[in-house]
Amino acid sequence: MKKVSCKSNSALKKLILGALVTISVPLIIAGCRTQEVTPPERATEFVTAHLDLSDEQTRKVAPLAENMFAEKEELLEMRKTLNNEIIAQMKSDNADATKLEAVLNKNIEQLRLKLAKFSTSFAEFHAILTSEQRTELVEKMESRLEHADQRSRRGHWGRRWF
Repeated sequence: MKKVSCKSNSALKKLILGALVTISVPLIIAGCRTQEVTPPERATEFVTAHLDLSDEQTRKVAPLAENMFAEKEELLEMRKTLNNEIIAQMKSDNADATKLEAVLNKNIEQLRLKLAKFSTSFAEFHAILTSEQRTELVEKMESRLEHADQRSRRGHWGRRWF
């Protein structure tokens, strides 16, 4: 009769356990993924949950969120264009101030066009909320601003350059 050594039995157990972990972890992670939600929907859900909006308020807020997120994409494109121009200027031997100024002026004009839409959307959002909900929102915003001020004084200057 062949005697099984303790070392080989332990190695087999470790191999089986390793294989089990290797197979099960990706399956668990894949199973935990939730359905992809678009940002406007997520924002509407967040506001609805945190401010206890009624169904009617939620229906009114949803198109505002969609409009704002559409504007956000355009603003990100503008920022990307400006950053690319700055990088191109930094790579060149001589800076072209007129070209940079032209990009800046174009972005400023686009922003001016968006300001009216933003202020109208803000006024609509303000009208949708009750006074209690506005008070709660103001408190949360002030708390976040205070937290941001405290963080900025602790020397986090190097995290974001632009």
